[in-house]
Amino acid sequence: MMDRDMNLKRKLVSPVLMWLIVVAGIFVIFQLVPARFVWSRNIFTSLFVFPAGIYWLYFFLGALKVHRRAALSADKIDKLVTEGVYAQVRHPIYSADIILGWSVFFFYPDVRFLISAHWLMFVLLFWMRREEAVLAEKFGTEYIGYMQRVPKLFPKF
Repeated sequence: MMDRDMNLKRKLVSPVLMWLIVVAGIFVIFQLVPARFVWSRNIFTSLFVFPAGIYWLYFFLGALKVHRRAALSADKIDKLVTEGVYAQVRHPIYSADIILGWSVFFFYPDVRFLISAHWLMFVLLFWMRREEAVLAEKFGTEYIGYMQRVPKLFPKF
């Protein structure tokens, strides 16, 4: 059992390190890419931010309400949660963060925010793939069935 836990731990990088990579990447983008607006901000692009904020609040806070340990690393989670927002998407916090990143771009349509939103998605998608491998190994067929039933990031409408 101890070997298995250590093996799972080695497959993941610390969530703190993951977010440091995101922030460092965004910092580098803002240092190297000149400020240039893709379009001028108007009421329609600003209106995108409000529903995106509601989406973020629902999924981020909903995930923490259902599963208090949700923000921890996948190797520290002791049970598979499939109710609440986890019945709608497998990664509600990452989904909320991606929506938040794109909302910032729509609110401030600068090319640096566009590149930053892509960087955020790249890191989170990479992280989700590693996390899902750990969870599939840890919970087996229960998690694989959950993956087949529930979408990864955005709910089915």
